[in-house]
Amino acid sequence: MNRKIFAHSRLDGLLVLLAMVQLVVLLFGVLSVGAVPWGTSLILGLVSVFLMCTNFQCIAHNSIHNPFFVSRRLNMAFGVFNSLLIGGSQTLYRVHHLHHHKYNNDTPDPETGTTKDLTSTWRYSTEPGREEGILSYALLGYFRSDFGYLLRETRRKGLRHLVIWESGALLALLATLGILNPLGLIVFYLPVWYLGNAAAQAENYLEHYGAIPGNRKTDSVSSYGRLYNLIWFNNGYHQEHHYRPQVHWTRIPEVKDLLPPESERRVVPGAHWFNFHVNSRIPRDSRLQAQR
Repeated sequence: MNRKIFAHSRLDGLLVLLAMVQLVVLLFGVLSVGAVPWGTSLILGLVSVFLMCTNFQCIAHNSIHNPFFVSRRLNMAFGVFNSLLIGGSQTLYRVHHLHHHKYNNDTPDPETGTTKDLTSTWRYSTEPGREEGILSYALLGYFRSDFGYLLRETRRKGLRHLVIWESGALLALLATLGILNPLGLIVFYLPVWYLGNAAAQAENYLEHYGAIPGNRKTDSVSSYGRLYNLIWFNNGYHQEHHYRPQVHWTRIPEVKDLLPPESERRVVPGAHWFNFHVNSRIPRDSRLQAQR
C-alpha cells in the first residue's frame, strides 16, 4: 500500500509544522489578553505578525504552486486550516497570487495608463518612471484588492465551494474568539491581521523594487543570504521563482544557472528586507531593451 503523504518532499512537513506553531501562538496571544502583562502580549503580537508574513511568503505561497499532499482532500483541508492563519480564504489568495505571476509586476500600458498586474508596484505610482512608495503600497495593499474579480475567477474555475468552506471556518473561529475573549479579538487579533498583511505586502514590494520589468529573467529581485534562505525556505530566490514558478522550493536554487549574471539583474545582499538602497527609476532604454 502506498503510504506516501507528501506529494513533492517530506520537507514540506516543516511548513505544515510551522503553520501549527503559528496557530498555537495566535490562539494563546488572543486568549491571554488581560491575563498576562501587556508587554507579553506585545511580544506575542510581534511574533504573530512575523509568522503571518512568513505564512504568506512561505507556507501559503508554496502550497499554491506545489500542493503539499498527495491526497486532494488533505490539500483541501489544509486550505481551510491555513485560511484561519492568514485571515482570509486560501483559495482567493491563490487566484490573487497566480494573477500576479501571469503579469509579473508589469509597468503601465501607454494606452490604458494602468497595469494588468493588480499588485504591480507601478500601478498606483504618481510619478512617471518611478514605482510607488513602499509605505502606501504596504498599508493600502489589502484594501486595493479586487475581490469582485477574485470571486468571479473562483466561480469560473469551479472553486467557489472552497471559498465558502474556508471563509466559513474563519468566521467560526472569529466568532469563537469574540465570545471567549472579545478584548483579545479587538486589541490582538485585528492588529496582527492587519500588520501581518501589510508586512506581506511590503515583502512583495521588496521582491520587485528596483528590478527591470518586461523581461521574465530580470523582473524580480533575488537575495542569496544563507540565513535568510534557511529560515524562509529559499524565498530569496525570487527571480528564479518567477522564471520557473512550478519548481519546488527545495530545488529552486538550481534555476539560478538559467538566469543572466548577477551584474545584469537586481540582486540584494543578505535579504529582501534590505532592498532600499537603490534609485528605482528605470531608464527608458533599459526598459525597452528588457521588453525585446
